[in-house]
Amino acid sequence: MTKQEIRKRYLEKRKQLDKVAFEEMSLQILGQFSHLQLPVIKVLLSYSSLSGHNEFDVSGCESILRNRHSQMVSALPRIVATDTSMEAIAINEGGGMTLNQYGIAEPLGGSIVDPEKIDLVFVPLIAFDIRGYRVGYGKGYYDRFLKRCREDCCAVGFSFFEAVEPPGDIHEFDVPLDFCISPLRVYEF
Repeated sequence: MTKQEIRKRYLEKRKQLDKVAFEEMSLQILGQFSHLQLPVIKVLLSYSSLSGHNEFDVSGCESILRNRHSQMVSALPRIVATDTSMEAIAINEGGGMTLNQYGIAEPLGGSIVDPEKIDLVFVPLIAFDIRGYRVGYGKGYYDRFLKRCREDCCAVGFSFFEAVEPPGDIHEFDVPLDFCISPLRVYEF
């Protein structure tokens, strides 16, 4: 199967989740995350979930991390309009948000965080394979961004479904996750 075929199949599977299943699976993922042993996290790059796409809401995971690491700086991605990159923007109290061209909430203001300073990245995905490679939305923003982070920066994805067989079109620029958390288990790669 190709990434495009997996993307189509798993977007449809997510869309088919009813509210009860979505909420139950979300709580299971949150429970799995709460047991994940991570080093000290000083800077987190999170993301704004696409609720209309039944995407896992990472805000509960952010709260767990804030309770463990009270000095943690949280950032959100912002697409750079002039090229195909993204930047991490520190979230400011009372800072405004706007929707980008994909309908994803991004910070209006805030300071840019150097990718080398980020300890943990929550990576959105549609599916992931048994080697830790994710199938995202197909634009490559996260793969390009993760290549700019430190080698020990941890990348974590969240999925309502278990790992799939590797797609036939993994590329050399694809960056694998360190962990992916499903309702049933934590995958470590």
